[in-house]
Amino acid sequence: MGSTTPAMKHTIDDILMPLAITVIIDAKVRDPEKQAFAEQARGLLDLFGYTDIEADGIKEWYKAHEADLSEKLKGKRRNTTVLRALSRFEKDIYVENLYEAMIAISVSDKEYVAEESELMKSAAAIWGFRKPPIKVDNSA
Repeated sequence: MGSTTPAMKHTIDDILMPLAITVIIDAKVRDPEKQAFAEQARGLLDLFGYTDIEADGIKEWYKAHEADLSEKLKGKRRNTTVLRALSRFEKDIYVENLYEAMIAISVSDKEYVAEESELMKSAAAIWGFRKPPIKVDNSA
């Protein structure tokens, strides 16, 4: 997975990486977030023209990338990892849908923490959006 056809500018890795970062960034991966990842990924893959990837393929992609991505998000190059994942997209239709998918994943576990807020702020700044009107839960 991760290859691209000549008609498609973005690879599967490009599309799924921001979503996976959203799941992993708070270091508390929960089933609701993984379920939201799968649901949002399916819709985005369709939008980008990858209509032949089944739910099992999406889950396998996540499993294959989770450990490496978790390690990168704990390291010194965390911001670089996030910036690279987000800066691959320019077209409004793509960034709007990615942003909405990331927000849906970040609130799917009914907890919105500082790490998720920082990620959403970064995405908003890179993509030219206002910060989402979501409050950080400091009680966790």
